[in-house]
Amino acid sequence: MAKFVVESVAPGVVTLKIPGTNYRNSFSMPGGSDGLAIGKRVSGTIHAPAWKVDRVDMGGNYVEPLFGRPRRMQGTILSVDVGRNELTVQVGYEVTVKLPAKYSAASFQVGERVGWDNIEMPGFEVGAKARAATT
Repeated sequence: MAKFVVESVAPGVVTLKIPGTNYRNSFSMPGGSDGLAIGKRVSGTIHAPAWKVDRVDMGGNYVEPLFGRPRRMQGTILSVDVGRNELTVQVGYEVTVKLPAKYSAASFQVGERVGWDNIEMPGFEVGAKARAATT
């Protein structure tokens, strides 16, 4: 589970700094942002809804743009969940990618490199330990 620093909180949206990088990405908060404090560390999971996925041979792990809503992401597959049709990918931080119906997670392998476009703003889900500490 990735660790972030809360940069800002708005209704339904949180902007997170990723330690050791220049990334300042904004994510939707479907479960609400109660308990998140600016400047504090938080652990959680990023869920990205892909609409197009490409296998890539070259280039590093990245998120575009550096600031704001992630639109394009690329990285190395860490795990494949065939049942949920999802991939976990390292892009500079870990992201769970929900594949569209036209793609099958079974056709991807750990260690492969993929890039994808997000159909909407990725979501951030606070980890269970972090949630328990704020309640």
